[in-house]
Amino acid sequence: LSAAQVAVTVGVGAYPISKGDLSFGNLTVFTLWLNLLQLPLRSIGMIINMAARCISSSERVFELLDAQSAVQEKPDAKVLTNVTGHVQFEKVSFGYDNLSAVLTEVDIDATPGKVIALLGPTGSGKSTVVNLIPRFYDVTGGRITIDGTDVRDVTIDSLRRNIGIVQQDVFLFVGTIRENIAYGRPEATQEDIEKAAKAARIHDFIVSLPYGYEEWVGERGVTLSGGQKQRIAIARTLLLDPKLLIFDDSTASVDSQTEFLIQQALNELMTGRTTFVIAQRLRTVMRADEILVLKGGRVVQRGKHAELLEQEGLYRQIFDLELRDQEEALGRPTPNSVAAGPGSFGNGGGFQGGPPSAAMIDAIRERVRSGDTAGIPPQVVERVRARLLAGEGSGGSGGGS
Repeated sequence: LSAAQVAVTVGVGAYPISKGDLSFGNLTVFTLWLNLLQLPLRSIGMIINMAARCISSSERVFELLDAQSAVQEKPDAKVLTNVTGHVQFEKVSFGYDNLSAVLTEVDIDATPGKVIALLGPTGSGKSTVVNLIPRFYDVTGGRITIDGTDVRDVTIDSLRRNIGIVQQDVFLFVGTIRENIAYGRPEATQEDIEKAAKAARIHDFIVSLPYGYEEWVGERGVTLSGGQKQRIAIARTLLLDPKLLIFDDSTASVDSQTEFLIQQALNELMTGRTTFVIAQRLRTVMRADEILVLKGGRVVQRGKHAELLEQEGLYRQIFDLELRDQEEALGRPTPNSVAAGPGSFGNGGGFQGGPPSAAMIDAIRERVRSGDTAGIPPQVVERVRARLLAGEGSGGSGGGS
């Protein structure tokens, strides 16, 4: 466009030059100034375009900032104090919309210091159960109480200050290890921080670093391993000293030594606290005071580990596939294998009518090998795939491979 403009200007200016009305120098100056004038004019157009885009974007940003949370505090809400940790779910139901229910009439009675383990396949409602306690969402039916007080009747700040959450995906901030541990209590003394770190089994590692507690941690803790980040998160929670604890088990993804250290830290963390554990595998839940097995948003089984092994159901089926061979190898007593009941683990006549456990395991292995995992709990699928990758289960029939 600029070249065409120059060509038109020179072409038009050639005529007055030939008539003697315009000199060549004046035409050159005019063309130069015309080119210089284009830049600010084009910049004005770009600025107008950018301003329009900024206005549109800012409207969306302010719409998000001004959005009201669905969870609102009552005007007369009271501060939750002197918490002992007695949590009760009374016929609790929940749905993200009116079309589908995520939880249906869930009853839980967690007395102070009790450890409640939640186990079930993906989508069974485990995370939803624990998200309702700190009021990340409000129940749509029933109620949740802490020490007899409905969580909707207390201030959100006081409620959440009494709850410690150790997530599977630990978030560490850019800063020192000390700052990350003291994030919830910036006024904590060095002695308090070290005490929490020792209880979380991370103190020895911290003092071995060049700068100790002043060692810089990268974005999301990129300079630390998964187990180290997990124990720093546990130390952070210990420093807060909450009466209620929610723990999303992530020990399935770490090595045995790190798992041992994390379990030691967790035992320290859970002492005297009402604890809800979202379990990824059975070893985490075996010592729980009560295990709740969820399926389709309902509690289908509840009890201690030994009690659930005596019942026919999902818990015992997972045990047969995940831990039976290890328990038998260690010489520990195990119940008789439960036969798969009608409809167990989904489609196919091979699971109907009660074949022996070994046959059930072989059938599940064949389904996993062929990619047909519909209806099989994800914990079972992962376990079977690990064995297949290790060369186990390629032949033979039993669950003791």
